[in-house]
Parts: sequence; C-alpha cells; structure tokens
Amino acid sequence: MWDEFNIILKHNDSLLWIDLAAQRVIDTMARPFELNGNSVYMGASIGISLYPNDGSDADTLLSSAAAALHQAKLRGRGMLQFFSSEMTSRSKQRLTLEAALRRSVERQELRLYYQPQVDLISGQIVGVEALVRWQHPERGLIPPGEFIPLAEESGFVVTLGDWVLRTACRQIKAWATLELPLRQVAVNVSAVQLSRGHLVASVKEALEETGIAPNLLELEITESSVMLDREKSFETLAQLKALGVSLSIDDFGTGYSSLAYLQQLEVNKLKIDIAFVRDMTTNSNNASIIKAVIALGHSLGLEIIAEGVETPGQARQLRALRCDVIQGYLVSKPIPGVDMTQLMSTFPAMDIPVDNQALNTLLVVDDEPSMLTSLTRLLRNENYRILSATSAEEALALLALHPVGVILTDQRMTGMTGIELLARARKMHPKVVRMVLSGYTGLDSLTEAINRGEIYKFFTKPWNDAELIESVREAFAHYAEKIDVALS
Repeated sequence: MWDEFNIILKHNDSLLWIDLAAQRVIDTMARPFELNGNSVYMGASIGISLYPNDGSDADTLLSSAAAALHQAKLRGRGMLQFFSSEMTSRSKQRLTLEAALRRSVERQELRLYYQPQVDLISGQIVGVEALVRWQHPERGLIPPGEFIPLAEESGFVVTLGDWVLRTACRQIKAWATLELPLRQVAVNVSAVQLSRGHLVASVKEALEETGIAPNLLELEITESSVMLDREKSFETLAQLKALGVSLSIDDFGTGYSSLAYLQQLEVNKLKIDIAFVRDMTTNSNNASIIKAVIALGHSLGLEIIAEGVETPGQARQLRALRCDVIQGYLVSKPIPGVDMTQLMSTFPAMDIPVDNQALNTLLVVDDEPSMLTSLTRLLRNENYRILSATSAEEALALLALHPVGVILTDQRMTGMTGIELLARARKMHPKVVRMVLSGYTGLDSLTEAINRGEIYKFFTKPWNDAELIESVREAFAHYAEKIDVALS
C-alpha cells in the first residue's frame, strides 16, 4: 500500500507561502473520518524541496524531499520539514506568527492608526486613512508589511478586515459627534475580501450598527484586486456604491492596466502610489506619469490623492500639477485615534506655495461692505490670497498691481456694473476667469455677457456656500488650464 505521495506546486516568487499550503494538508489529514461507524484518525508528515536550490532535476528534487520527509517523521506525526534547515526555521516562525495572528482579535491586540489627508487648496485635513497595527504581547508593534500578507494568504484577512471596518465606523461616529470637519475615513479592502469574503454584508452591518452617514466611509481597493475577477468585483462594487459609500482605487498605475474599466467602476477617487511620488522632483518620467494620471482622473470627474508625500517640494509640485489631496509624513505619520482627534482639533492650515501667484489669488468685488465681508470670510477658509474691492475702479487698480486668477464680482454696483467691469477685465487681462453674483432676476444682460465670453459663470443671491466654494475651485482649475494652453 502506498503511504507516500508527491505534490508538485508551481514555482514562483511566493516561496514563503509553501509552508502554509503544507500545513493546510497536515491539518486536513489530522481530522477524523467515519468508517463503519467508527472514527478513524490519520496523520501526515511532509518533506519539502525547492527548485532550483535543492535540485535542478526531478531525481535530485525527489531525493531531497525524501530526506526532508525522513527528518519530519523522526520529529513525530504531523510535522513538516524543509530540505534546508534555514527554511524549516523560517517556516516555524511564520506558522507560529499565523497562529498568534488568528488569536489577535479575541485578545484585543489589534490597533487602528490614522493618517491625515490634506486638501492642497485649503490646506485643511479633509480625510484620514485607517491603518491596522498589531501590538504583539512579546514582539511589540509588528509592521503591517509583515502580517498583512500572512493574513491574506491564510484567509484570516476576512476576519481582520471585518474588525477594521467595525472599528473605523465606530471612530467615525465618535468624530461626527464631536462635529470635527472630516469628510471621509478610508478603509483598505483586500483582494480576498473582494472575491471570497462577505464585504457588502459586513459594510451594511457596520453602517447599521453605528448609524453613520454612508458617505463618511470610503473603501480603498487596489486595481489589481479588481482585475483578478472583474465580473465579481464589478458586481460587489456596484452593491457597495448602492449603499452610499465612497470608493477609491488605491496604488493606481502599479497593477494591471484597468483604464478600459475605470469608467465602468464608478469610483470617486484615484490614489497615486508612493512609488511615483517618492522621486517625482528628480525623476521627470515619474512626474510625467503623475501629470497624466491627474489629467485622466479629472477628465473622469475623479478626485486625485497622492500618497507618500514627505517633502515640501513634492507638495508644491503636486499642487502645480493640480493634484487635489496629499497624504504622507509631510503632514503626519499614522497615529492612534486619540492623537488624531487632537490633531484635527488644532491643525493649522498648511500653506503650500504656488509658482504662479495668480493660481491662488482671488479678487472679490462688492460695494456692500457686509456682502464683501461675508464672501471674504467664506472663501478665506480655502486658503486663497484674497484681494477685495468696493468699486469697479478699485478692482481695476488692483488687477494692474497684482496677478489674479479669478474675479468674483457683484453685478449691481454704483457706477460701473459687474458686467461692465468684467468686460474691461477681459480686454486688459484676458486669462483671468470672470464670475458674477446677481441679486435680481433680469438675466438678459447676463446672457448677452455670457454669449460674448465675458463671464465664466454667474450665481444668484443668496448663494449656496458649498456650490460657490466648489465653483471658485473649478474657476481656478480653468485658469490653470488656460495658462497651460498658453505655455504649450
């Protein structure tokens, strides 16, 4: 009767995982099975040889595996042994770590740290990314690069992901209660969760348990994980989108090319990988890639986040390329939730300079001091350099003295109207983007001005704060595009 069998696994770069596959075989063989009403127990020992280190031909590999198996049997039933003693030692360490990882949730050893994300225009914290850490009782804080791949290979990442999701949602609720100005908290989703887990049900349960607004939760998914099973991924992402959560593609540009599917995914954001950001100030190719990703994302209406930003030079160049948000050690390293709460409460707006001052300079014109004050107060939170004028004549004088990217003027002013001011500004400063506020319903003159190209956009009073802020941002983006066209 044969009691020894050979299993051939395809050689690849994941040699560290062969021990997990072998241990699964040993665990399965150790389970009893029924035979004629009786429980029968078996066991298995495994010897492992690796090509080409342990042999470059079949006979040598089989001989090495047999020698390793002999050593495994000497150690007792249910053991595995590499032909290399070094590999056996590493295997023991990994299997021990995996067993400890599976107990980490019940032992409350996991921690969530948070890294802030800063808007490049306002300089304010607008979001954070939740990052899991493992506080091992003996080894201390274990870096995620050591245990996340292990969790993914073993399948434990589904349980780990559920814990991260619930914990992050509870933190979101706590921050919402404190009324902190936080737009979203991002949680990473692994390929295993996307393909084999119960991700949609987990997200729904976490949202119902905490009662948070779904749009406060963002799920980060790598493009590689999406492309592993497109049909399943698209279905899952559509269901998540229906729940109202935000979706982003993480590490964009480093995985499979998914440009053909990007529009179908209906994600909200793209994250530029640190591999491109790290040397973008010295590597022109990486800078060109970042510029292309930003242009692509914006053409699809997506927000662009650059991760791994560590220097003011990187932040300045990213702003020049019209990236929306940055994340990295320049702002803060990942920190615990308590520290993150303190940081958000006291964070001063980051001042990220621009090469062309006009890209950050807004001229606000209104002959009513109260209106001028209201507009200035609203838009100052965007970290613009704001010039103010109470008359068209004063506005023209400021235009002659300062580089200005956008003008926002009231229509009904004493003397020269807003439209007349913008008509002159168009002739004298044609690149400046022109916007007007109108407090009355007669739109004939506004329509004519728009048709003549004197107005980029107009608003009626009273205005919607959020819409006005977003439109001014769009106006500066439009100005930047005009500058790019002029330089090309």
